[in-house]
Amino acid sequence: MILTLAFLSALLPALAFAQVDEALKAQLAVQQEAAAIQRQIDALDEESRKLLEEYRAQAAALDELTAYADQLDKLVADQAQEIAERERQLAELETLKQHLFPFLLEMLNALEQIVAADTPFLLEERKARLASLREVLSRADVSLAEKYRRLMEAFRIEAQYGHNLETYEGPLPTDGDHRTVRFLRFGRVGLYYLTLDGQEGGVFDPKSRAWHRLEAEDLKPLEQAMRIAAKQAPPDLVILKVPAPEAP
Repeated sequence: MILTLAFLSALLPALAFAQVDEALKAQLAVQQEAAAIQRQIDALDEESRKLLEEYRAQAAALDELTAYADQLDKLVADQAQEIAERERQLAELETLKQHLFPFLLEMLNALEQIVAADTPFLLEERKARLASLREVLSRADVSLAEKYRRLMEAFRIEAQYGHNLETYEGPLPTDGDHRTVRFLRFGRVGLYYLTLDGQEGGVFDPKSRAWHRLEAEDLKPLEQAMRIAAKQAPPDLVILKVPAPEAP
């Protein structure tokens, strides 16, 4: 009995140590497993954070793309509306062209009638302008806008003739005798001529459409008026005979 107790007394410390060792190993294993799990949790948390940041970045990019797409949709809609408006304007323009070209021809015919019935000053220049206009209107390679501009320019020039004073040289067609003389145009009120030697002068009568000779005493004022028109003399009062106006 005593031997048995002594054996048990000797065996108990060894058993207790073994149990403690096993407990420590078990605790260490648990701690290591817990550490591994924590690392996994930390890794998952980092991955979740990165995924969240990526999601937020993708969401922001999606918002920008959505806003850009909305802007493009609006731009496309505006362009479609503008194209429809341009097509409508083109259709109206084609209709306008069909009516405008005959109108331009009518305007040219009216301008030709004005020149034919007007005082015969600068006839060669004015007839050449009308011939050029008629040639331009007949050309298919000239735009309608350019034709209109040229015609309006001709009307503007004709209108200016009524507001200025000029002198020039040219042929005088009288009785088949085309003499070169000096002309004085006083707007559209009076048209005069004076021979180059200053010995003969005349005034055009719109009513009879003929030239009437001036008296000798009228030649000097006419010469003075021509010098003023040519800016060879300062402006001064000059008295010239003018044709009597026609009653309306």
